[in-house]
Amino acid sequence: MKGKRAIGILIGLGLSLGLTGCYDRAELEEQAFMVTMGIDRSPNKQVIAIGRIAVPSKLSGSSSGGGGGGGDFQSGTPIVSASGYTLNEALNVMNAGVERTINLSHLAAVMVSENVAREGMLPYLNTLTRYREFRRTLFLFITKGAISNIFLHDKPVLETSATRVIEDFQSTTKRTGLAPSMQVHQFLTEMETPNEDPVAPVLSVNERVAAQKKKTAGSANGLSRREIGDTPGGVNRSGGNPVEDVGTAVFRGDKMVDLLTGEQTRSLQLLSGSIKRLVLSVPSPIRKGGYVALAIRYAKPMHVSLTLRPHPVLSIKQSFEAELLGDESNGNFVPPANRRKLASAMSAMIHSREMLLMQRVFARDRADPFRFFRYARAQFPTNQALLAYDWHKQLPTVKIRLSVETNVRRLGTQLAPPSIP
Repeated sequence: MKGKRAIGILIGLGLSLGLTGCYDRAELEEQAFMVTMGIDRSPNKQVIAIGRIAVPSKLSGSSSGGGGGGGDFQSGTPIVSASGYTLNEALNVMNAGVERTINLSHLAAVMVSENVAREGMLPYLNTLTRYREFRRTLFLFITKGAISNIFLHDKPVLETSATRVIEDFQSTTKRTGLAPSMQVHQFLTEMETPNEDPVAPVLSVNERVAAQKKKTAGSANGLSRREIGDTPGGVNRSGGNPVEDVGTAVFRGDKMVDLLTGEQTRSLQLLSGSIKRLVLSVPSPIRKGGYVALAIRYAKPMHVSLTLRPHPVLSIKQSFEAELLGDESNGNFVPPANRRKLASAMSAMIHSREMLLMQRVFARDRADPFRFFRYARAQFPTNQALLAYDWHKQLPTVKIRLSVETNVRRLGTQLAPPSIP
């Protein structure tokens, strides 16, 4: 009896010793962590992989800012790139120029060039999602032009951490509304959902800012005299990071079909309900030549109804409340009649922009980035009937009924404008 017990104890100890530890353990000192990665194609159709490798010794204690124009950022996250017939081969070749094994577990964002996005993104996303180190919660960006320009011109003003730069892009666009926020798993979910089309934010290089010298960067002399631009890479600004997150790439399936401006992106997010607050400027309805700035937010949830038979009819009702932020016309909006005029002017501007955007993407792109089809799912008795309905084919014939109401509720801390005796 004692012998059997002893044998059992020995077997248990042997098994416990054999099961401890990790068979694929890798020391931190043996790995190179990539923080951002880009995918592009060369003229000979080879896949180009480019990324930033974090150098902890040059980043420690400096992630809170004070980059001094991007110098620490560039040295703390050097760029490496390689090409191959497949993305896997390009990533493998990339290891030839790095002393340690490249690891994707700390990746913060994936960037895909515009020409790759127009050809189709599914082969590359399918490859990445098979990686154990790859997380589907990463942020996804589309780059206008060659992706190498984004990496070379990316010079943050404050941050020295590439991960913080990506996070700052997300928080900034939530305030401005000039670009959407998209994660890989969101993109894949919308791409796989019947009759819905995904979108992605656009990164571009502002050539005017990139060409400015360090001593004159930020000067008003560097601004263009034309109207304020909102196209990707064409925002009328001076100084700061040459790379800007403005615009939206619209997809149909996994292929990019359109590129929206910053103003069109704002209308897109209002119609999709993905933004909480926007700052808009409208010409003053009571004094010509001046503009009035208003902060708008939804007063109640947007109401959408979509009937498919006999012909598609889309009805949208939006209700906003607005707060007066600034008035260059020096008008008096204390009287209710003037506030109603201001509200009507804002409603008319929003209505016009949203109608133009819907007509554009429905007729020209035959895409539904607003995900309106979800409001019609209950009209199908079975999933097979839903899958058989060609919503994209019907988009150019959709009759749109849009109603926009705005109520100016707050005038700021000073009601009437100052009067000069």
